[in-house]
Amino acid sequence: MIQGKTSLVALFLLGSLILNLFLGGIIAGSGLIKWGHPDKSSHKLPKLSWMIQSLPEESREKIRPILEEYRANIRQQMRHVKEMRRAVHQQLTAPDLNAETLLEALAKLRQERGEAQKMMHEALIKIASQLDAQDRQRLSETTRKPPHWRHKCDSEPQPNAKD
Repeated sequence: MIQGKTSLVALFLLGSLILNLFLGGIIAGSGLIKWGHPDKSSHKLPKLSWMIQSLPEESREKIRPILEEYRANIRQQMRHVKEMRRAVHQQLTAPDLNAETLLEALAKLRQERGEAQKMMHEALIKIASQLDAQDRQRLSETTRKPPHWRHKCDSEPQPNAKD
């Protein structure tokens, strides 16, 4: 009888150890991923920041005021986009699908995304106007290849792009 209880306790302890190691691995892995890839919210501009990293420090300093000028507006616009995504999600997961309401939510999402893209394009134009031909070439090369954090399925293959 004692032998059975001892085996049961040992089995329980072994299971607990395995579970703790598993959870510890998840937590450690999550921490390493965040350490290796900083939070995107730390970027000054969501989509432009990865593009300007190819520029020399002197050029980045030159365009920093432009980034600061657009920073708050673009972040606010990205919040609007996120809200519209939530609205679409709510419509898709509602118990009773209302196609008209879903269509309206999708139209608002499209509009907010368009506004965000327009703001980023305006910033890009101002940035490009401050750069010399060589830096604009660098900037252009980064736009041809998606950043490392984007999935390959997000973009179409680019001509002359090296994988």
